[in-house]
Amino acid sequence: MKRNFLLLLLSGVTLLSCNSKSDFYYLHGAIKEKDVQTLYLISSNQVIDSASVDEKGAFQMHGFIEKPILAYIADARNTREASLSYNVILEPGTLLTMVKLGKYDQYKVDGSKSNHLLTEMEEFSIELTNYYESHEGEEGIIEEVDGKWNSYLTDNAKKHKDNLFGLVCLKELAYEQDPALTRKMLDAFKPEIRQTDLWKQLDERNQKRLATSAGKQYMEFSQTDQFGNVISSKDVLATPGTKYVLLDFWASWCGPCMREVPFLKETYSKYFDKGFQILGVSLDRSKDAWLNAIKVNDMNWVHVSDVKYWDNEVAKQYSINSIPANFLIEASTGKIIATNLRGNDLEKKIAELLK
Repeated sequence: MKRNFLLLLLSGVTLLSCNSKSDFYYLHGAIKEKDVQTLYLISSNQVIDSASVDEKGAFQMHGFIEKPILAYIADARNTREASLSYNVILEPGTLLTMVKLGKYDQYKVDGSKSNHLLTEMEEFSIELTNYYESHEGEEGIIEEVDGKWNSYLTDNAKKHKDNLFGLVCLKELAYEQDPALTRKMLDAFKPEIRQTDLWKQLDERNQKRLATSAGKQYMEFSQTDQFGNVISSKDVLATPGTKYVLLDFWASWCGPCMREVPFLKETYSKYFDKGFQILGVSLDRSKDAWLNAIKVNDMNWVHVSDVKYWDNEVAKQYSINSIPANFLIEASTGKIIATNLRGNDLEKKIAELLK
């Protein structure tokens, strides 16, 4: 076993050193989780490779690719079901090593510039999370942390236009960013990066988001509420006295979503009588968890869900890839007038509209 492992490692090194344009990649490393028997290499929701994990936690994967791809090392075939999941950028001609990251209880994949940058990104994310947790409850902390994270992503997306890491940053940024700005940033990448699968995926998602951006008509839908009644979005907008409806995508398992609840409740209580309504679409997969969150948190607005997790039909209709996400709709016209109003920004906008 050790001899074969060494031979493969040496053959990979030889191949890479002899031909810098080789489309061969080699990935090896070790994990500490003793109950993991198989690791999967996943890209675009497809398993592209797998490896057995030996008694010491060691594994190895290798294969051929023609252009850089973003992949995930996970202990399940679906990253959403995995307890162990880490990013890796596979590039033609790379020899990568997955090792324990000493500073935090994490892993890193190193051996290329792009993966080194991924590790730095993971470290910064953890530092921000720790900072938030140490200041949780303080006024403006959510806005401060979001601002630092978005600045980091924006700076790196603009700086690394010739590297897939820049696209990884834009991928995270594009969940909430104005899709028109995302369009400009996508088009700024080098031609070779625009040929990658990740760029094409972001391009397709951006086109869908442009269709639900401010100034566009909202898309009608129907779904079941917590009482078993089918609720139509058209009927909610047409309710007498309703002037503005916040279409809010959330889930009880989503920490950032639940941190938005106090802001939603405050705005709802102040402006419901003046024409403000919330239509919540839950991405829960447990009906009990969904109903309990509504009850415990006194979320007394309109709620619907098909309890299909990320396969929620309305979420797919609106191309939702991250939550919380919301769309503010003018009831009289059906036009989307704002998106992703977070924290105090929601009340400020509603106060401005209903003054």
